[in-house]
Amino acid sequence: MDLKVKVSHLTKGLLVFLLLSIGVMIGILIWTTERDTWIQLTRFQWTYIPVILGLGILRWYVDGMAFVTMAKHGSRSSVSPCRAAIIRLEGSLVGSLVPILVGNFSMHAYLLHKEKLKLHESMALTVLRAILPVFLFLINIPILMFIKGEPNSSQFFDALIKAISLPIVGIVIFMVITLFYPSRIKHFGMAVIRLLSHIKIIHKDRLFAVQKRLFREINQFSGIFWSYLRGRKLMLLAAIGWLVITFFIDYLIAMAILWGFGYYPPFWKAIAFQNLIRPIIFFALTPGGAGVWEFTYLGFFSLYMPQHLIGVSVLIWRMVLTYIPSAVAAFFLVREFKEDTRLKTMLLEEGHLPEEKYNQVENSGNADKIDAP
Repeated sequence: MDLKVKVSHLTKGLLVFLLLSIGVMIGILIWTTERDTWIQLTRFQWTYIPVILGLGILRWYVDGMAFVTMAKHGSRSSVSPCRAAIIRLEGSLVGSLVPILVGNFSMHAYLLHKEKLKLHESMALTVLRAILPVFLFLINIPILMFIKGEPNSSQFFDALIKAISLPIVGIVIFMVITLFYPSRIKHFGMAVIRLLSHIKIIHKDRLFAVQKRLFREINQFSGIFWSYLRGRKLMLLAAIGWLVITFFIDYLIAMAILWGFGYYPPFWKAIAFQNLIRPIIFFALTPGGAGVWEFTYLGFFSLYMPQHLIGVSVLIWRMVLTYIPSAVAAFFLVREFKEDTRLKTMLLEEGHLPEEKYNQVENSGNADKIDAP
């Protein structure tokens, strides 16, 4: 499994994230802010501020518990919940800045690896963490059927649902086929590559390299899941339970923002709407979901609030779920670099994480360094 994460990729990802996210947010605020916006802000029920911030903190703690659940079955019997939350913060920050394939979450895996898990275990956990939420999205297919033609939905949200219905179903079906019928995905990929090789737009060597990497990703993606499903069913159920709670807390944060402004939509219907649009955020290709996140929840808030409040609501939601956690994660990452000179050398000077380094470390016998698989 390739373990490369170049510093230039992180820098570019951070720059794109900041420029795009801030630019989109400024545009939304200019479009939605009116005189009534400032009046409504003064009437915000400030008792909801500690509730919103508390939910934001609890969200990462609970997400970390999914890692605790999975890690205690590995070579290390336990990872503290606080450390697990920090791992999720750091990994989420780096992962959002570097849009990469499942099985290539190098920083996620390395941070787990620092916890003295073996390399294959840390990779398995990060891949598993990416697979499990996909199954939570299966419920979106019946939700789409019930939400279709919802009389209370806004034109913006109606357009959003029409635009995402097919991609949501397509993504879920693709992931399920990849897990349960990987050979069919391989046959389809081979057919596409043969077609492209005949067209001669892309060189054959490059096409075959893509095919080899794609097949390796599919094997890892499917193999890791089935190995856990056969031997650790209860652990999978527990991890999925923690992820369900994590998603639910995310939805409660948006609900608390609505309540703070004095809007009380039907609770479970609003939760269903958020679960429906969740895959858009989860599979966003832009760094940090910049642009995608904002417009997605702009559609959600437009269901229950006037236009002059939806922009500021998106800003509050984005701050609690992204901006503040990213700042906290950046603090811990900087501290990691300062305290671990070896990590700094590997990531900054060499610009990647070569697998052979792990073998050298293991032979050195230093207890503070990472064990090779």
